[in-house]
Amino acid sequence: MSEKSFLYIANVRLPTEKAHGLQIVKTCEALADTGVKLKLLAPNRKNFIKEDPFNFYSIRDNFTIEKLFCIDFLSFPVLKKFSFWLESLTFYLSVKKYISKNKFGVYYTRDFLLAYFLSKINKNIFYEIHSLPSNPSIKYKKTWKKVKGLVVISQGLKRDLIKNGVEENKISVITDAVDIKNFQINRTKEQSRQKLHLHQPDKIILYTGHLYDWKGANLLAAAAKYLAEAEIYLVGGTKEDVAKFQKKYQFKNLHIVGWQNHRSMPDWLNAADILVLPNSAKSKISSDYTSPLKLFEYMAAKRPILAADLPSVREILDEKNALFFHPDSVVSLVDGIKTIFSDDNLQRFLAQNAHSKAGEFSWNKRAEKILNIF
Repeated sequence: MSEKSFLYIANVRLPTEKAHGLQIVKTCEALADTGVKLKLLAPNRKNFIKEDPFNFYSIRDNFTIEKLFCIDFLSFPVLKKFSFWLESLTFYLSVKKYISKNKFGVYYTRDFLLAYFLSKINKNIFYEIHSLPSNPSIKYKKTWKKVKGLVVISQGLKRDLIKNGVEENKISVITDAVDIKNFQINRTKEQSRQKLHLHQPDKIILYTGHLYDWKGANLLAAAAKYLAEAEIYLVGGTKEDVAKFQKKYQFKNLHIVGWQNHRSMPDWLNAADILVLPNSAKSKISSDYTSPLKLFEYMAAKRPILAADLPSVREILDEKNALFFHPDSVVSLVDGIKTIFSDDNLQRFLAQNAHSKAGEFSWNKRAEKILNIF
């Protein structure tokens, strides 16, 4: 194949309800938009989501997806570690066989094990990094050295890679992005609430995303006790995590909605008065490494953002487009919400500025930055 051919290899269940699936396919779609002939390889795993990936993610079929053999016991409740290694190894062997018969100009993955194994047999591997281990082993350091290029989603990742001996010119910082036009919907706040069957004219505070500790949704849930004047919605999370939250946080004004298809996100964001990014400072992935898709979607939605004051968030936001609160502080979070609700001018100021800046983070611009590396 030509130098403009691109093989993206992702060891993920596809489609998936998790954000990494959306990030992968939107990157592929944008790369294909540039004229690159792109194929996405994924494992043929068991999947409760039966919908075609292009329909599920509402993306154009301007690239191809091929699923390769793997042994998948990951859905079983026992032997999780063994199942992980078995799936990873069998998928890698399928990939190795595939690339021995099909040549591409660029090989790209965000999976460490794939980068580790493939860098041993191919000199044109590019590795996109979203987090780092606290004490990287020699395997990580050898992989970072062997791959042709490293893409990271935050400056924090770049700094720590350099501390671990990686040459600076090998690292490209390329944040996540948003499809802005998807969030410019022709509906009022009231119409979106009606579509989602939400009460009106309530004040609505919204969080979207998973309910993992480092994402801070637990902080917003706990804050519901002190925000009786508002309705708080947590949109996202696995069934197990939703059940835990519902048992732990039993406030009448707290609504733990669970996972919703991404197609409904524009209406959820449009229905809100305040969008909260409550990431915790207790985890490195949260404080320094993350580039949350929800952040860019919040910006595109043209709603005031209340965000935890963290280095990872400060890479994108400042006082012109968000109000910050002290991470992991319910008191500070509640004070921030009340400050925004009390000032209509502040609401408009933050929302407009965030929306204006969202244009800097399109998927097409992300794709262009990736291609510039090659």
